[in-house]
Amino acid sequence: MEKKRQGTRDMDVCSGIIGFAVGFMMLAFPICVILSGNPKSDHYSMGLVGIDGLDDKTTAAESVSPAFNLTLSVGSRHWVVQNCFSHGQVTVSYAGVPMGEGRVRGFCAEPRSAAAEVNAVARGGKAGTVTLPDGLRRSMEAELRWGAAEFDVEARLFRDGDTSRPVLLLCKVGLFHAPPLSSQCQAFTDFVI
Repeated sequence: MEKKRQGTRDMDVCSGIIGFAVGFMMLAFPICVILSGNPKSDHYSMGLVGIDGLDDKTTAAESVSPAFNLTLSVGSRHWVVQNCFSHGQVTVSYAGVPMGEGRVRGFCAEPRSAAAEVNAVARGGKAGTVTLPDGLRRSMEAELRWGAAEFDVEARLFRDGDTSRPVLLLCKVGLFHAPPLSSQCQAFTDFVI
């Protein structure tokens, strides 16, 4: 009789442990899926493919009309969830002066796959031209000639229906190598516009 009670207690303990483990997994799985959708944990990089409208003839002028050809790469580190953006905005600046703005079309990075790439063009100013102070213009002209010009890129990537919480990317790009290399971007997600 004592052995029968001991066997029943062992079954109850075993059932309790299994029940607890199943219950814990049922609660933990949705939380893990939700947390795996955080875009801050993904890998973001930006490459400057080329610049149109900035050469020796145009940089000598007071106003320039640049077009920056950019490639944004997003590598998803998620196990289950796609990392999708409906659209974005990109701004290129040199020494704090905005040089061009453009839109980023929508795209998705598949879970645990190769990086998704999207191209964007940032064009100069609202009227298509940018006026630079003389010293800054000469500095940029020299850096472009030496292949050492560096530009700051700010990209805001938006998800469908959520324009108040974009992923903000801050990147530095330049034409240092042939072909140009992509640079790592800092990603910020914990703010509201």
